[in-house]
Amino acid sequence: MGITLLSFCFLILANVECGNPIYFNIGGVLSNNESISHFKEIIAHLNFVHQYVPRGVTYYATAMKIDANPIRTALNVCKLLISQRVYAVVVSHPLTGDLSPAAVSYTSGFYHIPVIGISSRDSAFSDKNIHVSFLRTVPPYSHQADVWVDLLKHFNYLKVIFIHSSDTDGRAILGRFQTTSQSHDDDVEIKIQVESVIEFEPGLNNYTAQLYEMKDAQARVYLLYASKKDANVIFKDAAALNMTYAGYVWIVTEQALDVQNVPIGAIGLKLVHATDERAHIQDSIYVLASALRGMNQTKNITEAPKDCDNSGSIWETGKTLFEYIRNQVLIKGATGMKVAFDDNGDRINAEYDIVNVQGPSNHTSVGTYTYDPKTDKMRLAIADNKIIWPGKVHTKPEGFILPTHLKVLTIEEKPFVYTRLLKDDDKNCTADEIKCPHFNSTNDPGEMYCCRGFCMDLLKELARTINFTFDLALSPDGQFGNYIIKNSSGTFLLIFLLN
Repeated sequence: MGITLLSFCFLILANVECGNPIYFNIGGVLSNNESISHFKEIIAHLNFVHQYVPRGVTYYATAMKIDANPIRTALNVCKLLISQRVYAVVVSHPLTGDLSPAAVSYTSGFYHIPVIGISSRDSAFSDKNIHVSFLRTVPPYSHQADVWVDLLKHFNYLKVIFIHSSDTDGRAILGRFQTTSQSHDDDVEIKIQVESVIEFEPGLNNYTAQLYEMKDAQARVYLLYASKKDANVIFKDAAALNMTYAGYVWIVTEQALDVQNVPIGAIGLKLVHATDERAHIQDSIYVLASALRGMNQTKNITEAPKDCDNSGSIWETGKTLFEYIRNQVLIKGATGMKVAFDDNGDRINAEYDIVNVQGPSNHTSVGTYTYDPKTDKMRLAIADNKIIWPGKVHTKPEGFILPTHLKVLTIEEKPFVYTRLLKDDDKNCTADEIKCPHFNSTNDPGEMYCCRGFCMDLLKELARTINFTFDLALSPDGQFGNYIIKNSSGTFLLIFLLN
């Protein structure tokens, strides 16, 4: 009899560890009844796709409508889903409010039940100390920094000003941009320099003071991360300061792109399939089914928790299933050519449209950011001739402004530069001399000198011909040094290199 049962086990449950469950409930917390129906249809159809579901194994759908109240949502997850022993939960978002997905993550994560988000893009969900079992088929907003880097290199903009809100998402996108811009696989010699970082407090009624900080900078390429509300105020104040017209470049995130007064000529991103809940439901279920199939072949699967009132022991199967889901790769998914996750469970290889604001309510796609299976990398494609830049011009701005007042550093090097110390009874330089103070290493003013010679004559002639003004100083250590930008208040320029 034992041999007969064993043979039955191998025949009926091929590629499944004997003793593992043959029935799996999959939970859904979705935004509307239409999505719930689609969720159930996908799972019912999946049972006949033996590439994902072994013979003898059956999946069942257990779904509920998400509530805008996060407390009610958490209680319903316990009452309607965990009580049915769900092995994973797919969660969307309510029509209003944005806290309910976090409530699903907290509740399910307490029992290590994997949660696959299909709409939540806040960076907080990447924190695995808080959202221990959360993955998502959409990328966090901070991943837009990857596209920004490729855009900047395409346009050859290598000096930028980064503007972001002082919240989790704002700091996350700055951190990712700084890391990505300095460690890109291609063009290792090309590094993007952040000339200035402007961090602002969300919710203010005026950002003129922060924008004034950018006026004196050389860079005219502005990267903006802001909520719709803050972006509206920033664009209003920037327009008042004439910072949205010809010569400026605004590259903004998705939220800022949706503001009515976004500057004409701005460039932004739109996540492809961002609001296609049906497509994300399909990909999340197929990724989950693939993970369960792989786990079923090699691992012992225990039943999912059933009672929220009894914490009991940690459900180790849930922790293992989370890792299996995170390692899945779905080729040609409904939401993109490649659906995969990083170490935080965040979607990678997500695809974007590059959008150009060409007029009020006229957002035109001028490019794409898509996965290329031949190179296994993301590829940026831009139609430069279709872009309208700020000021309604078709010519790409330079992205920077040359300063008209320079700080010039020199050293005494006869016969090119002679120096003369000014004494108490002699406070003025002669007509062929230029005042050149000698600063100490802390930039405190020291002794005053006069400089003359061939290089000084050349400097005066260059200033007259090119039309710039300058301040001259002697090098504190008597060395030529290197070109360094210490802040946005001025440029330290080494004019003369003598052998």
